[in-house]
Amino acid sequence: MSNDHRQSVMNSPMTRPEPNLSLPPPAGSDFWDALAPHHSGLENNFFNVPSVRRMLDELRPPVLIVGAGQGLIVAELQRKGIRCDGVDLSQEMIRHAKQRRGLTLIHADARALPFRKGSYGTIIYATGVIDFMADEGAIGSIFQEGRRVAGDDGKIFVAFYRLHAAQEKFLSRAGFLRNNVLMHKEILRLHLLGPAETVVLMSKRTTMGCFRAALSLLAMAAQTPLRDKITAFKMRRIFRNLETAELLINSAPEALPYRDQTAIKDLFARLNIPVKRFQTMASCFVVELE
Repeated sequence: MSNDHRQSVMNSPMTRPEPNLSLPPPAGSDFWDALAPHHSGLENNFFNVPSVRRMLDELRPPVLIVGAGQGLIVAELQRKGIRCDGVDLSQEMIRHAKQRRGLTLIHADARALPFRKGSYGTIIYATGVIDFMADEGAIGSIFQEGRRVAGDDGKIFVAFYRLHAAQEKFLSRAGFLRNNVLMHKEILRLHLLGPAETVVLMSKRTTMGCFRAALSLLAMAAQTPLRDKITAFKMRRIFRNLETAELLINSAPEALPYRDQTAIKDLFARLNIPVKRFQTMASCFVVELE
């Protein structure tokens, strides 16, 4: 966001003067600080620029991005002439947003946003916020806060990361995806392994043996979209530095929820939050709330 607009937002009678950061940090929040120096090559993933471009006609300014990271989506919407601000829990992400893009994002927790009721016409929860959370009580509280800030007539969109079907199948067969839970820390450790080591690990974790494990790995590689292959390649480059790799692995949550379309709809049903529209995009799901 521009400095002038940020100042007007923070000084407006429609905003609270200070964010409430006394809440305990969400599990895994240190991971984003650790990832920040390496995020530039990974950020256009899941809820990305192509995703938000599909939504341009649906946005009601001003727009707030929750989980703005280093400001990729904020900058894209500003280039389109849309007033847009961003908040993030990671101080390191915010610092890199300033260095890379000249953006002044706001340090805030999604559970206690520093804005008064009706400050924004649209709120977008980027991937890495709701989809990384298992605590449904906390999710419900975040949406109550979002509705307050968006007002009764504001729009709220929620993004959930989406794996390609080939990746989903591979991770399930290898035991890294079970009962809608993704073994995040173990998957990160895969970036330290070569193909042969990965096959051996799979054969030990399952009953398929090395030959079938190799076929499964080859099938995933053949069917995975190019964008995901590029992301995996960049992750392997990051993990070549063992000190960096261990820092990322140690700061990562042990596991993450993985919600497909059915699980997402069930989540909102349990929370008693009406869904207006469900969009399936190339690398994410986007839900518009009533």
